[in-house]
Amino acid sequence: MAQQLSPHRAYPATSAFAHFANEVAAHLQATETGWLYHSETPSALQTERDDRQLIHLDLTPFLGKAQPADANQWFADVHTLQALFAAYQQAKATCAPEPGDHVHPYAERYLQARFSAARDNYTDEDARLIACWVSELDRYAAVKSIECLLDSRDNLALFKLAAHKGWQVLFDHLAIRCGSSTFRHAEQVIEQLQQQHGYVQPQVAHERFYQFEDGWNAYPLYKMLDNGQVIRLFIDQSDADDPRQIIQHWNHCYGFTAHHMALRVVRYEAGRCLAVPLLEVIEALQETGIASLTPTGFYTHGLLEQVFLKPHLNSDVPEDIRQSLSQIDPALNKTIENGKLIELVSRRELPADKAQKLLALYGISAGKAPISAPVYPYFLPAQAAHVIRTSLEPSVTEG
Repeated sequence: MAQQLSPHRAYPATSAFAHFANEVAAHLQATETGWLYHSETPSALQTERDDRQLIHLDLTPFLGKAQPADANQWFADVHTLQALFAAYQQAKATCAPEPGDHVHPYAERYLQARFSAARDNYTDEDARLIACWVSELDRYAAVKSIECLLDSRDNLALFKLAAHKGWQVLFDHLAIRCGSSTFRHAEQVIEQLQQQHGYVQPQVAHERFYQFEDGWNAYPLYKMLDNGQVIRLFIDQSDADDPRQIIQHWNHCYGFTAHHMALRVVRYEAGRCLAVPLLEVIEALQETGIASLTPTGFYTHGLLEQVFLKPHLNSDVPEDIRQSLSQIDPALNKTIENGKLIELVSRRELPADKAQKLLALYGISAGKAPISAPVYPYFLPAQAAHVIRTSLEPSVTEG
Protein backbone atom coordinates (compact mmCIF):
# COMPACT_ATOMS: atom_id res chain seq x y z
CA MET A 1 0.00 0.00 0.00
CA ALA A 2 1.37 3.38 -0.95
CA GLN A 3 1.89 5.97 1.75
CA GLN A 4 -0.60 8.77 1.20
CA LEU A 5 0.27 12.43 1.30
CA SER A 6 -1.18 14.69 3.92
CA PRO A 7 -4.85 15.05 3.00
CA HIS A 8 -6.12 18.18 1.33
CA ARG A 9 -8.12 20.05 3.97
CA ALA A 10 -11.87 19.51 3.99
CA TYR A 11 -14.27 22.18 2.79
CA PRO A 12 -17.70 22.83 4.29
CA ALA A 13 -20.76 21.56 2.48
CA THR A 14 -22.03 25.13 2.36
CA SER A 15 -19.27 26.22 -0.02
CA ALA A 16 -20.18 27.64 -3.41
CA PHE A 17 -18.62 24.57 -5.04
CA ALA A 18 -20.86 22.21 -3.08
CA HIS A 19 -23.95 24.32 -3.79
CA PHE A 20 -23.15 24.14 -7.49
CA ALA A 21 -22.79 20.34 -7.33
CA ASN A 22 -26.09 20.04 -5.46
CA GLU A 23 -27.82 22.00 -8.21
CA VAL A 24 -26.35 19.88 -11.02
CA ALA A 25 -27.13 16.59 -9.24
CA ALA A 26 -30.71 17.63 -8.59
CA HIS A 27 -31.10 18.66 -12.24
CA LEU A 28 -29.86 15.29 -13.52
CA GLN A 29 -31.94 13.30 -11.07
CA ALA A 30 -35.09 15.24 -11.99
CA THR A 31 -34.67 15.12 -15.76
CA GLU A 32 -33.16 11.67 -16.42
CA THR A 33 -33.70 8.05 -15.51
CA GLY A 34 -31.07 5.66 -14.19
CA TRP A 35 -29.74 7.80 -11.35
CA LEU A 36 -29.99 6.98 -7.65
CA TYR A 37 -30.10 10.05 -5.42
CA HIS A 38 -29.73 10.33 -1.64
CA SER A 39 -30.51 13.50 0.28
CA GLU A 40 -27.59 12.80 2.66
CA THR A 41 -25.15 13.32 -0.24
CA PRO A 42 -26.87 15.97 -2.37
CA SER A 43 -23.74 16.65 -4.42
CA ALA A 44 -23.52 13.07 -5.71
CA LEU A 45 -25.39 10.53 -7.79
CA GLN A 46 -25.15 6.78 -8.05
CA THR A 47 -25.83 4.49 -10.95
CA GLU A 48 -25.89 0.72 -11.30
CA ARG A 49 -23.79 -1.24 -13.78
CA ASP A 50 -24.99 -4.37 -15.52
CA ASP A 51 -23.16 -6.45 -12.90
CA ARG A 52 -25.20 -4.69 -10.16
CA GLN A 53 -22.14 -2.76 -8.93
CA LEU A 54 -23.01 0.73 -7.72
CA ILE A 55 -20.93 3.58 -9.16
CA HIS A 56 -20.70 6.77 -7.09
CA LEU A 57 -20.19 10.10 -8.87
CA ASP A 58 -19.63 13.20 -6.75
CA LEU A 59 -20.11 16.31 -8.86
CA THR A 60 -18.32 18.76 -6.52
CA PRO A 61 -15.69 20.57 -8.65
CA PHE A 62 -12.09 20.63 -7.47
CA LEU A 63 -11.19 23.77 -5.54
CA GLY A 64 -8.71 26.22 -6.98
CA LYS A 65 -8.08 29.51 -8.71
CA ALA A 66 -7.58 29.84 -12.45
CA GLN A 67 -3.90 29.89 -13.40
CA PRO A 68 -2.14 31.03 -16.57
CA ALA A 69 -1.99 28.77 -19.61
CA ASP A 70 1.76 29.36 -19.55
CA ALA A 71 2.73 27.01 -22.41
CA ASN A 72 1.71 29.81 -24.73
CA GLN A 73 4.99 31.68 -24.20
CA TRP A 74 6.97 28.83 -25.80
CA PHE A 75 4.60 27.47 -28.43
CA ALA A 76 2.48 30.38 -29.70
CA ASP A 77 4.89 31.32 -32.51
CA VAL A 78 6.11 27.88 -33.60
CA HIS A 79 5.92 27.39 -37.37
CA THR A 80 8.42 24.61 -38.11
CA LEU A 81 9.28 21.17 -36.80
CA GLN A 82 12.70 22.35 -35.68
CA ALA A 83 11.13 25.25 -33.79
CA LEU A 84 8.74 22.81 -32.08
CA PHE A 85 11.67 20.70 -30.87
CA ALA A 86 13.46 23.80 -29.58
CA ALA A 87 10.35 25.08 -27.78
CA TYR A 88 9.85 21.65 -26.23
CA GLN A 89 13.39 21.63 -24.84
CA GLN A 90 13.04 25.16 -23.48
CA ALA A 91 9.71 24.40 -21.77
CA LYS A 92 11.00 21.09 -20.41
CA ALA A 93 14.00 22.83 -18.85
CA THR A 94 11.62 24.86 -16.66
CA CYS A 95 9.89 21.75 -15.27
CA ALA A 96 11.08 20.10 -12.08
CA PRO A 97 13.49 17.16 -12.65
CA GLU A 98 11.89 13.79 -11.99
CA PRO A 99 13.46 11.11 -9.77
CA GLY A 100 15.74 9.11 -12.04
CA ASP A 101 17.43 6.71 -9.66
CA HIS A 102 15.48 3.66 -10.93
CA VAL A 103 15.10 4.67 -14.59
CA HIS A 104 17.14 2.78 -17.22
CA PRO A 105 19.41 4.89 -19.51
CA TYR A 106 17.33 3.53 -22.39
CA ALA A 107 14.46 5.85 -21.41
CA GLU A 108 16.30 8.88 -22.77
CA ARG A 109 17.41 6.99 -25.88
CA TYR A 110 13.83 5.92 -26.52
CA LEU A 111 12.61 9.50 -26.30
CA GLN A 112 15.37 10.78 -28.57
CA ALA A 113 14.57 8.04 -31.09
CA ARG A 114 10.96 9.28 -31.23
CA PHE A 115 12.15 12.81 -31.98
CA SER A 116 14.61 11.54 -34.61
CA ALA A 117 11.84 9.56 -36.30
CA ALA A 118 9.59 12.62 -36.21
CA ARG A 119 12.16 14.58 -38.23
CA ASP A 120 11.59 12.14 -41.08
CA ASN A 121 7.87 11.52 -40.69
CA TYR A 122 6.33 14.79 -39.50
CA THR A 123 5.90 18.00 -41.48
CA ASP A 124 6.06 21.66 -40.52
CA GLU A 125 2.27 21.67 -40.85
CA ASP A 126 2.10 18.87 -38.26
CA ALA A 127 4.38 20.90 -36.00
CA ARG A 128 2.13 23.96 -36.26
CA LEU A 129 -0.91 21.83 -35.42
CA ILE A 130 0.78 20.38 -32.32
CA ALA A 131 2.20 23.72 -31.17
CA CYS A 132 -1.12 25.52 -31.55
CA TRP A 133 -2.87 22.82 -29.55
CA VAL A 134 -0.38 22.60 -26.67
CA SER A 135 -0.15 26.39 -26.41
CA GLU A 136 -3.56 26.25 -24.68
CA LEU A 137 -2.10 24.09 -21.87
CA ASP A 138 0.32 24.65 -19.01
CA ARG A 139 3.97 23.89 -19.67
CA TYR A 140 4.01 20.52 -17.84
CA ALA A 141 1.05 19.14 -19.79
CA ALA A 142 2.43 20.61 -23.01
CA VAL A 143 5.78 18.84 -22.62
CA LYS A 144 4.20 15.48 -21.79
CA SER A 145 1.63 15.84 -24.59
CA ILE A 146 4.30 16.51 -27.21
CA GLU A 147 6.12 13.34 -26.17
CA CYS A 148 2.89 11.41 -26.76
CA LEU A 149 1.95 13.08 -30.04
CA LEU A 150 5.41 12.52 -31.52
CA ASP A 151 5.26 8.80 -30.74
CA SER A 152 3.49 8.09 -34.02
CA ARG A 153 2.01 10.24 -36.77
CA ASP A 154 -1.17 8.15 -36.41
CA ASN A 155 -1.71 10.10 -33.18
CA LEU A 156 -2.57 13.13 -35.30
CA ALA A 157 -5.36 11.30 -37.14
CA LEU A 158 -8.01 12.50 -34.70
CA PHE A 159 -7.00 16.13 -35.18
CA LYS A 160 -7.24 15.85 -38.95
CA LEU A 161 -10.55 14.00 -38.74
CA ALA A 162 -11.89 16.69 -36.41
CA ALA A 163 -10.91 19.44 -38.84
CA HIS A 164 -12.89 17.66 -41.56
CA LYS A 165 -15.97 17.15 -39.38
CA GLY A 166 -16.00 20.50 -37.63
CA TRP A 167 -15.08 18.99 -34.26
CA GLN A 168 -12.70 20.40 -31.67
CA VAL A 169 -10.10 18.13 -30.00
CA LEU A 170 -9.56 18.98 -26.33
CA PHE A 171 -7.01 17.80 -23.79
CA ASP A 172 -8.65 15.64 -21.13
CA HIS A 173 -5.88 14.07 -19.03
CA LEU A 174 -2.44 12.53 -18.81
CA ALA A 175 -1.54 9.39 -16.88
CA ILE A 176 2.07 9.56 -15.69
CA ARG A 177 3.63 6.18 -14.94
CA CYS A 178 5.90 6.30 -11.91
CA GLY A 179 7.86 3.44 -10.37
CA SER A 180 7.04 1.61 -7.17
CA SER A 181 5.53 2.77 -3.91
CA THR A 182 8.62 1.20 -2.32
CA PHE A 183 10.46 4.38 -3.32
CA ARG A 184 7.45 6.75 -3.07
CA HIS A 185 7.94 7.74 -6.71
CA ALA A 186 4.37 8.95 -7.19
CA GLU A 187 4.48 10.92 -3.96
CA GLN A 188 7.67 12.68 -5.06
CA VAL A 189 6.10 13.66 -8.38
CA ILE A 190 2.91 14.80 -6.64
CA GLU A 191 4.87 17.08 -4.31
CA GLN A 192 6.74 18.64 -7.25
CA LEU A 193 3.56 19.23 -9.22
CA GLN A 194 1.80 20.83 -6.27
CA GLN A 195 4.69 23.01 -5.17
CA GLN A 196 6.12 24.08 -8.54
CA HIS A 197 3.20 23.85 -10.97
CA GLY A 198 0.19 24.69 -8.82
CA TYR A 199 -1.74 21.44 -9.09
CA VAL A 200 -4.29 20.56 -6.40
CA GLN A 201 -5.91 17.46 -5.02
CA PRO A 202 -9.71 17.32 -5.23
CA GLN A 203 -11.69 18.44 -2.20
CA VAL A 204 -13.75 15.23 -2.44
CA ALA A 205 -11.89 12.94 -0.02
CA HIS A 206 -12.40 9.63 -1.83
CA GLU A 207 -11.10 11.10 -5.11
CA ARG A 208 -7.62 11.87 -3.74
CA PHE A 209 -6.15 8.37 -3.77
CA TYR A 210 -7.10 5.16 -5.59
CA GLN A 211 -5.96 1.67 -4.61
CA PHE A 212 -6.54 -1.08 -7.16
CA GLU A 213 -6.86 -4.81 -6.56
CA ASP A 214 -4.44 -5.69 -9.36
CA GLY A 215 -1.40 -4.19 -7.64
CA TRP A 216 -1.24 -0.45 -8.34
CA ASN A 217 -2.35 2.87 -6.93
CA ALA A 218 -2.82 6.41 -8.18
CA TYR A 219 -3.23 10.04 -7.15
CA PRO A 220 -5.40 12.37 -9.28
CA LEU A 221 -4.38 16.04 -9.58
CA TYR A 222 -6.18 18.99 -11.17
CA LYS A 223 -5.58 22.51 -12.39
CA MET A 224 -7.91 25.11 -13.92
CA LEU A 225 -6.31 27.39 -16.49
CA ASP A 226 -7.47 30.94 -17.13
CA ASN A 227 -8.72 29.97 -20.59
CA GLY A 228 -11.13 27.45 -19.06
CA GLN A 229 -9.01 24.41 -19.90
CA VAL A 230 -8.84 21.83 -17.11
CA ILE A 231 -5.59 19.88 -16.73
CA ARG A 232 -6.15 16.46 -15.19
CA LEU A 233 -3.22 14.27 -14.16
CA PHE A 234 -3.36 10.66 -13.03
CA ILE A 235 -0.12 9.85 -11.18
CA ASP A 236 0.17 6.07 -10.90
CA GLN A 237 2.66 3.56 -9.54
CA SER A 238 2.98 -0.13 -8.71
CA ASP A 239 2.43 -1.46 -5.21
CA ALA A 240 5.56 -2.42 -3.30
CA ASP A 241 4.46 -6.03 -2.85
CA ASP A 242 3.66 -6.81 -6.51
CA PRO A 243 6.81 -7.35 -8.63
CA ARG A 244 4.76 -8.38 -11.70
CA GLN A 245 2.72 -5.18 -11.86
CA ILE A 246 3.65 -3.49 -15.15
CA ILE A 247 3.70 0.23 -14.23
CA GLN A 248 7.04 0.04 -12.37
CA HIS A 249 8.61 -1.72 -15.36
CA TRP A 250 7.20 0.81 -17.81
CA ASN A 251 8.76 3.51 -15.64
CA HIS A 252 12.12 1.71 -15.56
CA CYS A 253 12.08 1.34 -19.34
CA TYR A 254 10.47 4.63 -20.46
CA GLY A 255 10.92 6.97 -17.51
CA PHE A 256 8.18 9.38 -16.49
CA THR A 257 6.64 9.73 -19.92
CA ALA A 258 2.88 9.38 -19.98
CA HIS A 259 1.32 5.93 -20.02
CA HIS A 260 -1.40 7.59 -22.03
CA MET A 261 -2.80 10.92 -23.11
CA ALA A 262 -6.57 11.21 -23.23
CA LEU A 263 -8.25 13.37 -25.87
CA ARG A 264 -11.82 14.61 -25.81
CA VAL A 265 -13.89 15.68 -28.83
CA VAL A 266 -16.62 18.33 -28.78
CA ARG A 267 -18.70 20.27 -31.28
CA TYR A 268 -20.16 23.74 -30.98
CA GLU A 269 -23.85 24.25 -31.74
CA ALA A 270 -26.19 27.16 -31.06
CA GLY A 271 -23.76 28.87 -28.72
CA ARG A 272 -22.97 25.88 -26.53
CA CYS A 273 -20.42 23.09 -26.33
CA LEU A 274 -21.61 19.49 -26.89
CA ALA A 275 -19.69 16.24 -26.44
CA VAL A 276 -19.28 14.07 -29.51
CA PRO A 277 -20.45 10.58 -28.41
CA LEU A 278 -17.65 8.10 -27.94
CA LEU A 279 -19.06 5.54 -30.38
CA GLU A 280 -19.29 8.22 -33.07
CA VAL A 281 -15.60 9.03 -32.62
CA ILE A 282 -14.62 5.34 -32.58
CA GLU A 283 -16.51 4.65 -35.81
CA ALA A 284 -15.09 7.71 -37.56
CA LEU A 285 -11.52 6.73 -36.64
CA GLN A 286 -12.14 3.15 -37.71
CA GLU A 287 -13.01 4.41 -41.19
CA THR A 288 -9.51 5.95 -41.35
CA GLY A 289 -7.89 2.66 -40.26
CA ILE A 290 -7.37 3.55 -36.58
CA ALA A 291 -8.55 0.70 -34.34
CA SER A 292 -9.84 0.98 -30.77
CA LEU A 293 -9.97 -1.49 -27.91
CA THR A 294 -12.90 -2.19 -25.55
CA PRO A 295 -14.84 0.95 -24.53
CA THR A 296 -16.25 1.43 -21.05
CA GLY A 297 -18.47 3.80 -19.11
CA PHE A 298 -21.79 3.58 -20.92
CA TYR A 299 -23.47 2.96 -17.57
CA THR A 300 -22.71 6.59 -16.62
CA HIS A 301 -25.35 7.76 -19.13
CA GLY A 302 -22.80 9.79 -21.05
CA LEU A 303 -21.13 11.55 -18.12
CA LEU A 304 -17.81 9.73 -18.70
CA GLU A 305 -16.97 7.21 -21.41
CA GLN A 306 -13.47 6.00 -22.33
CA VAL A 307 -11.59 3.78 -24.76
CA PHE A 308 -7.96 3.15 -25.70
CA LEU A 309 -6.78 3.23 -29.28
CA LYS A 310 -4.72 0.21 -30.30
CA PRO A 311 -1.19 0.96 -29.04
CA HIS A 312 1.88 1.34 -31.18
CA LEU A 313 4.42 -1.26 -30.13
CA ASN A 314 8.10 -0.71 -29.33
CA SER A 315 10.13 -3.83 -30.10
CA ASP A 316 13.47 -2.13 -29.43
CA VAL A 317 13.56 -2.85 -25.69
CA PRO A 318 17.14 -3.54 -24.50
CA GLU A 319 18.06 -7.14 -23.85
CA ASP A 320 19.09 -6.55 -20.23
CA ILE A 321 15.60 -5.20 -19.47
CA ARG A 322 14.00 -8.20 -21.20
CA GLN A 323 16.18 -10.65 -19.26
CA SER A 324 15.30 -9.09 -15.93
CA LEU A 325 11.60 -9.15 -16.83
CA SER A 326 11.80 -12.81 -17.87
CA GLN A 327 13.05 -13.69 -14.39
CA ILE A 328 9.93 -12.07 -12.91
CA ASP A 329 7.33 -13.18 -15.47
CA PRO A 330 7.95 -13.94 -19.18
CA ALA A 331 4.64 -12.31 -20.09
CA LEU A 332 6.09 -8.92 -19.12
CA ASN A 333 8.26 -8.98 -22.25
CA LYS A 334 5.14 -8.38 -24.33
CA THR A 335 3.43 -5.77 -22.18
CA ILE A 336 6.65 -3.76 -21.85
CA GLU A 337 6.35 -2.98 -25.58
CA ASN A 338 3.34 -0.70 -25.05
CA GLY A 339 5.45 2.43 -25.05
CA LYS A 340 2.69 5.03 -25.44
CA LEU A 341 -1.07 4.96 -25.73
CA ILE A 342 -3.80 7.36 -26.79
CA GLU A 343 -7.16 7.30 -25.04
CA LEU A 344 -10.43 8.79 -26.22
CA VAL A 345 -12.77 10.30 -23.66
CA SER A 346 -16.29 11.66 -23.90
CA ARG A 347 -17.58 13.84 -21.05
CA ARG A 348 -21.06 15.27 -21.23
CA GLU A 349 -21.10 19.07 -21.19
CA LEU A 350 -23.11 21.21 -18.79
CA PRO A 351 -26.00 23.30 -20.10
CA ALA A 352 -24.85 26.79 -21.06
CA ASP A 353 -26.18 28.52 -17.92
CA LYS A 354 -24.56 26.01 -15.58
CA ALA A 355 -21.32 26.10 -17.58
CA GLN A 356 -21.12 29.85 -16.92
CA LYS A 357 -21.74 29.25 -13.20
CA LEU A 358 -18.95 26.68 -13.06
CA LEU A 359 -16.44 28.98 -14.76
CA ALA A 360 -17.46 31.82 -12.44
CA LEU A 361 -16.41 29.67 -9.46
CA TYR A 362 -12.85 29.98 -10.78
CA GLY A 363 -13.14 33.67 -11.64
CA ILE A 364 -13.45 33.04 -15.38
CA SER A 365 -15.91 35.19 -17.32
CA ALA A 366 -17.80 33.60 -20.18
CA GLY A 367 -16.68 35.04 -23.49
CA LYS A 368 -18.32 35.01 -26.90
CA ALA A 369 -17.12 31.47 -27.69
CA PRO A 370 -18.44 28.64 -25.48
CA ILE A 371 -15.91 26.92 -23.21
CA SER A 372 -16.01 23.20 -22.49
CA ALA A 373 -17.39 22.57 -18.99
CA PRO A 374 -18.06 18.85 -18.33
CA VAL A 375 -20.68 17.74 -15.82
CA TYR A 376 -18.35 15.21 -14.17
CA PRO A 377 -14.78 16.48 -13.64
CA TYR A 378 -13.06 13.42 -12.15
CA PHE A 379 -11.83 9.94 -12.97
CA LEU A 380 -13.73 6.77 -12.10
CA PRO A 381 -11.72 4.00 -10.40
CA ALA A 382 -13.73 1.27 -12.14
CA GLN A 383 -12.87 2.74 -15.52
CA ALA A 384 -9.24 3.46 -14.64
CA ALA A 385 -8.82 -0.22 -13.79
CA HIS A 386 -10.55 -1.19 -17.04
CA VAL A 387 -8.30 0.88 -19.28
CA ILE A 388 -5.14 -0.45 -17.66
CA ARG A 389 -6.39 -4.01 -18.20
CA THR A 390 -7.32 -3.40 -21.83
CA SER A 391 -3.91 -1.85 -22.49
CA LEU A 392 -2.49 -5.30 -21.67
CA GLU A 393 -4.89 -7.41 -23.76
CA PRO A 394 -2.96 -10.26 -25.44
CA SER A 395 -4.64 -9.57 -28.79
CA VAL A 396 -3.12 -6.09 -28.73
CA THR A 397 0.47 -7.08 -28.12
CA GLU A 398 0.63 -9.90 -30.67
CA GLY A 399 1.86 -9.22 -34.17
